[in-house]
Amino acid sequence: MDSASQHETHELLPISREAPSKSVTEVNLEEEKPKLNALHRWRSGWKFMLSLASVACVLVLLFNTGLLLWAVARDRVKEERGILFEGDCDYVGRVNTGLHLLINVFSTILLGASNYGMQCLCAPTRKDVDRVHQRGGWVNVGVPSIKNLGHVSGRRSLLWLCLLVSSVPLHLLYNSTVFYTTSAYGYDIFVGYDSPEGKNLALLDADGHDYTFRRLWSKAQNQTLDDLSASECYAAYDTTYQTKYGGVIMLSDDVEPATRYDWATYEQVYKPFNGKTPHPWMCTEGASCAEDAAKSNWAVGGYRVHSCLSERVPQLCKLQYSLPLTITVIAANLIKAVVLCYVSLTKGDDAPLLTTGDAVASFLHKPDRFSVGRCLLSTKDVRASYYSMEKHLYKRLNYQGNRTRWYSAVQVRDWLSVILFWSIAIGMCIFLIIYAEANDGKAIWDAKFGKTSSVDSSTLIKGDSWPTSLIANTIIANVPQLIFSLIYFLTNSLLTSMTLAAEWSLYAVLRRGLRVSWNPKAAQRQSYFLSLPYRYAVPLMASSATLHWLISQSIFLVGVDAYDPDWTRDERLDVMTCGYTPVAIVSAISVGGAMLLSIVALALRRLDSAMVVAGSCSLAIAAACHPKYDPNLQHEAQQVNIRPPEEEEEEEDMAYLPVKWGAVAVDGDVGHCTFTSEEVEMPEAEKVYQ
Repeated sequence: MDSASQHETHELLPISREAPSKSVTEVNLEEEKPKLNALHRWRSGWKFMLSLASVACVLVLLFNTGLLLWAVARDRVKEERGILFEGDCDYVGRVNTGLHLLINVFSTILLGASNYGMQCLCAPTRKDVDRVHQRGGWVNVGVPSIKNLGHVSGRRSLLWLCLLVSSVPLHLLYNSTVFYTTSAYGYDIFVGYDSPEGKNLALLDADGHDYTFRRLWSKAQNQTLDDLSASECYAAYDTTYQTKYGGVIMLSDDVEPATRYDWATYEQVYKPFNGKTPHPWMCTEGASCAEDAAKSNWAVGGYRVHSCLSERVPQLCKLQYSLPLTITVIAANLIKAVVLCYVSLTKGDDAPLLTTGDAVASFLHKPDRFSVGRCLLSTKDVRASYYSMEKHLYKRLNYQGNRTRWYSAVQVRDWLSVILFWSIAIGMCIFLIIYAEANDGKAIWDAKFGKTSSVDSSTLIKGDSWPTSLIANTIIANVPQLIFSLIYFLTNSLLTSMTLAAEWSLYAVLRRGLRVSWNPKAAQRQSYFLSLPYRYAVPLMASSATLHWLISQSIFLVGVDAYDPDWTRDERLDVMTCGYTPVAIVSAISVGGAMLLSIVALALRRLDSAMVVAGSCSLAIAAACHPKYDPNLQHEAQQVNIRPPEEEEEEEDMAYLPVKWGAVAVDGDVGHCTFTSEEVEMPEAEKVYQ
């Protein structure tokens, strides 16, 4: 026998009383008993979930495409923008809220479907696992893993990359494909002794700007001007963008004669440039103006004002869409739909190992020969020194018997990544608050969530070099969403790893059925969606949705259509920038901080048993699945590869039964721990196991 044959025989020796079982399709167990009809098998498997995901993507694609075609046919596109609705601001605002709620629902559906597809594509098959183990490596099972892409087929890696790339436009653009713009008005300010109501226009002395004054005079005759006190007038015009009132006549006892109406100045729509402040006409002494108005000491242009007559302006709000952004989102939607449909409808590779239960079931059916004799192998051991078969095979270890904490299931590198990105996100929030305080801290805490009408100049991101295009501001406004999506991905992966370790640890305490992703039989249980238990998944998704909404209210697109005092459009003064709301920022920090603290609190919990932590490491999982191995018989003769048919059948059924991890009965001083459906006992501390 040549050296290669001797080496292969030596590798098989420890699997005593065991010969390789018949060819099994790992997790795909439809040939095993009990037999179920094909429809039931399909509905209980990962392919069914993938089919639902692809159908959802197609439905969203049809809606997005249909809405775009309807919008283009309804109204012409001007400067790459179209109008969906126009008119009363309250109505347009409600439509905007409803449509953005729908967009967020669709975005969640698309990203959830995509994430599930990505996890299926990067999940290894048993063939992948065997190939990697033979090379002395390992892969992740049960968690999203970029590491796995180097070990799965090139086709699956390419499809995974397509899903990843198509997610970027959804994070950056989808929420801003439809956007709300409001109309802001410039206005003229006149000062007079009393109302022009009942006075002959020809006898009045109005200094210039005749068109605006004639309009105000006409409304005074119709008694449609609002009569406001000094404090009410100050509050009405103390806004960065005037959307409610237009021209105004300030009433003062200092004006003589009563037929005289002086034009004081005019206010144009505010452009957020450095060094420029809105409505400078109202006061020259800053913070004291509001007090003066309340005490009837408010002076405008040298006249003390006791009240004012103000005209209401028509509210012209629009719900617009960006054609290039919408087409980009539809293209991303199409890519996801095509990829998910392709994966769900094609046979492809063997079924992937999506959960640790899948892996345990596979290794119980067909034990992994590259992890034999190392039953106490942990994920920490594997990561500490890249696994070498020659170094670690048949290595005996002492059972420590110490219950570790949840955080031990996660690499230090992963913890550092989560903390780093959370720190970046919180740091950006704090920077915005400091920026606002440095500009003007008096009003930043009064701004309402994400409302253009309540935007204060101090909460606008301004500067002479700030971009004014829709696409640039859309990307800037949504970068925090992309950052948080990355944080969510890392946090979800971290939490999944810890909950996997917690469930793994329970197998040393309770006898339970395996949680599998394909056709559960007998005692086996259906897997969770994406491996995360619902008691953690639901709060995580709820807090994530809340945080996404708070982020959208923290920094948002500000679009203003400018009108001059004559109510004609002045596109030169249109505004497209970003605004932010400090109250929403602080709320986002609070929710994000609570999420992070909750994760840390969970990480400090102790596992239910002292079972070695395998985490998502395929090699450590495989090492715990050798139910027929006896370390005291590893040097016996070649009969180790012979097994009675009834014993083969019994082992194949083992994965369907409730299993438990522990020390099994062996003949000799060296113990052995494994998953099995047979009787086990808790390993003894400091005893040697192999």
